Amino acid sequence: MLNTTSNTPFASLLTALRAHPANDIAVVAPEQSLTYAELVSHIIAFSRQLDSAQISAFALQSSNNLAWLIADLAAHCSDRLIVPVPDFFTELQKQHLFESSQIKHLLTDEAALQSKPFAYDLNVLSIETEGEINCPTGTQKITFTSGSTGSPKGVCLSKENQINVAQSLASTIERATNTAKAKHLCLLPFSTLLENIAGIYAVLVSGGTVVIASDEQRGFKGSKLVNPQALLAIISSTQPNTLILVPELLKLLVTASKQGWQAPSSLTFIAVGGAKVDGQLISQAHALGLPVYQGYGLSEAGSVVALNTHIIEGNNAAGELLPHSKISLENGEVIIHSNLFLGYLGEPESWYPTRFATGDLGELDGNSLQLSGRRKNLIINAFGRNISPEWPESLLDATGAFMQAVVLGDGYPALTAVAYPFAPLSDEQLQGCLASVNQQLPDYAQIAHIVALSSPISAINGCTTANGKFIRPAIEQTFKHHLDTYFNQAQCFAHPQFEATAKLA
Repeated sequence: MLNTTSNTPFASLLTALRAHPANDIAVVAPEQSLTYAELVSHIIAFSRQLDSAQISAFALQSSNNLAWLIADLAAHCSDRLIVPVPDFFTELQKQHLFESSQIKHLLTDEAALQSKPFAYDLNVLSIETEGEINCPTGTQKITFTSGSTGSPKGVCLSKENQINVAQSLASTIERATNTAKAKHLCLLPFSTLLENIAGIYAVLVSGGTVVIASDEQRGFKGSKLVNPQALLAIISSTQPNTLILVPELLKLLVTASKQGWQAPSSLTFIAVGGAKVDGQLISQAHALGLPVYQGYGLSEAGSVVALNTHIIEGNNAAGELLPHSKISLENGEVIIHSNLFLGYLGEPESWYPTRFATGDLGELDGNSLQLSGRRKNLIINAFGRNISPEWPESLLDATGAFMQAVVLGDGYPALTAVAYPFAPLSDEQLQGCLASVNQQLPDYAQIAHIVALSSPISAINGCTTANGKFIRPAIEQTFKHHLDTYFNQAQCFAHPQFEATAKLA
């Protein structure tokens, strides 16, 4: 049932939507635009349809469109649990999502044999599950990580958790830009928590306009950018005030600007996050007049924890803590104490935490957070996808062709494998091994480039311990120039490439 009277944070958001001038534009989508009054009406109507269908919880799988936005907001308004389904998940990962969440209804913009029309071009599909959702009390959204392994975790979030971040972002960005009611162009998938919270909720809290562009308009096919010119064109044509980018999209804007593309003068704030950002890239963006500000966050804290709001050249800080954020450092590790998630789906021992160890190493300078690395081996690529290197490495090992295999790619647009084969391999054999491995991985975790070594990785060259354990930072440093050169020259990563005679320095 729709809640319009309580003092919960989302009720205050609904109140905020109603308090904005009724005829102000809330959403611009390819199919239609909605005023704030119309948006509220659509939210209420969708909620009532969920009531009629007796849907108390649902998964949502759709491209960026008006239906996704309304379904998500309706779930909030009516206290329903929602599980966004990332479009970049493999079928196996989606199956894991459904099985672990025990969700019984899927709303999707794809037609399925047993689905029925629901609303806004969405179909509803009933899913047969045997158990109940095993999540903490108060869970309203379960956001799945991008899948550092084949079985990503479900992060359980409350309404308060999400709206606290949205309200902090709205006030912080408005103060930083002196711009109220900003027009925001959504470039990341809505299933990405960062775009969901910072690109939709924060904008609507402040009375701004959310601009929705289709995958085709944004130049995307699934999670891959296949038409960069389309992305640049939609930015130019919509004249937004704000954008949210991952580092690889920022690199595209910087490269395009160097080649003559003119960013619209309307842009006042470009937030970049989701993965490690090269300080030199940010400096280049500033020199080209792009108002880029780095941020830091994680799903377990409701997305954004810190965000830079002013430009200081040479400042590579991850961001200034948002008003709601409280952190400490323990042995250099960033510990978050405020606005934490409720726990992981199906893991009662993790529920209702009072602190969260991020695994990130950093320093605090006043209110500014500087990151220096991570305790774990987790790779975060330039598109913000989390990948445990042991995952593709285990598949390389399973081919039986390699004595050693190390996967690199932190901060790069795609993964590289550095491998020492048991016996020399022909180009065709290398290609076959790589194709076999990549068939088992989602696109973001596939290996785009393989370096076949003619000598093993060993303690002699400083890349392993005495007992043969990989020293990943040393291996990364050894091949950094190689990776930088390769990815600067590469135009796309649609087809795996390899080098068969590289030697370990």
